[in-house]
Amino acid sequence: MAHDHDHDVADGDFEFEEIDIKEALGLPDALPPIRLLPLPELAARARIAPLTRQLAVLTDWVGKDGREVDEAGDLTTEGATEAASALGIDAEELAFLWEYALGVEWLAFDEDDDDRVVPGETADDWKSGDDELIFGAWAATLAAVLGETLELYGPEPDAEEDDEDEEAELDFDFTGQGMAIAVLLFLARREGLTVEEFSEVLWENAAGGHDEDDEEAHEEIAEARAEWESEYGDAARLLLDKLTDTDAIVEAGDLIRLTPLALAALHAQLAEAGVEIPLLPQTAAELSGAELLAMAAGVTDTEFETEADEWTGARGADAASHELLDLAAVADPGERMLAVAVVSRLGAAAEPAWRESLAVPQVRAYAKVTLTQLAGVDSDGEGPVDVPAELEMTAEDLAWVATDLLTLAIDEEFPDPDYLALSFSEAVPAGREQMLFDGMARSEHPDTIDVLDHLGEHHPDKQIAKAARGAAHKAASRGTQPR
Repeated sequence: MAHDHDHDVADGDFEFEEIDIKEALGLPDALPPIRLLPLPELAARARIAPLTRQLAVLTDWVGKDGREVDEAGDLTTEGATEAASALGIDAEELAFLWEYALGVEWLAFDEDDDDRVVPGETADDWKSGDDELIFGAWAATLAAVLGETLELYGPEPDAEEDDEDEEAELDFDFTGQGMAIAVLLFLARREGLTVEEFSEVLWENAAGGHDEDDEEAHEEIAEARAEWESEYGDAARLLLDKLTDTDAIVEAGDLIRLTPLALAALHAQLAEAGVEIPLLPQTAAELSGAELLAMAAGVTDTEFETEADEWTGARGADAASHELLDLAAVADPGERMLAVAVVSRLGAAAEPAWRESLAVPQVRAYAKVTLTQLAGVDSDGEGPVDVPAELEMTAEDLAWVATDLLTLAIDEEFPDPDYLALSFSEAVPAGREQMLFDGMARSEHPDTIDVLDHLGEHHPDKQIAKAARGAAHKAASRGTQPR
């Protein structure tokens, strides 16, 4: 199958897609920071990626004298047989490899003979030994896999138009879906995607826009997908296998994640598209406290805890706890709770910082809870100590912590009453609901009214919703917060 090979190539830089990725995919202006491997390590991984090694062998087979191709740009029958034998692959694998090679100039058409291909600029870069050029060649290969793989999937062009009387069926358009799913994996790098999620997103997007709640449309897509898969194979599995061969993804059980190579390549592409994604220092010891908190959105909980432990170890408990609690006082609710969690892991070593935080309204409630916990049990070891008056939780303290927690449960676009109710029950001790709303009505928390309005509109318990609306009215009447 012949395709136009019009990927932009300039000074070794390869464009993944000739579109505005940021606009086309509705990407935000900024994403959480990321730590990338140093260039020498990326290049070392690129050198052993199975697909790039196959492409290097293919270009060696083509040789400096080149190989004859037909009018469609494909190898002759004899040439294809010889190439497949030389690479130890079958004809179908060679077809993909050939398109990748032409797509990003591992191979190029001879300037003096259109019926012959010769090694291209990417092949030269690969052989140069230069780490930057090696990584660039790998990134170009990823671009080809994302752009070409699904173009080779499905019916031949115009094949469905042979019978004009045949009733039109749901069609799938996989153009651009490779890059779209790769960006989604980048956005989901903290939690990864399951194979099922990967497959569903790919097919749903290829089917075109439809109402998420339209069950009939989902059923139609599922039926059409089954027919396509029975005839052409599974598009998602095809792309996953090619990305695995490229060393762009790893599958652990049912979970898919991008490799360091793919993270680096996509970071560069997204940054070029205007998405700000700060780069983190190579070691935890080099991070600022703000960078430590910001990185949490892009790594797993386990990875973050390891990073935080290394960071606090390098800083020292006292300096680390003071720096993080200072940040907590000015952070948004998510990062504030994250900072509190990290300092809590330091135990008694952070007590001086917690004591000082009793005078800071944004952190006071967390300090009271932690200091009470640090007080442990009474001298007989039989129960909790009496809480000192200075550590007693007030209605305002309860309101501050609950507002922090509930802020994270607000979703104006897709409100979820059940999740909101669960979050509320976790944030508010049973029987203290009225205490909470009294405190929220007086609270200086900047998100109070937003939280109360959301509770008043979406909480499934009518009594709680009513109480929230009343507290929102009182808070707004005080005139200290925007409505």
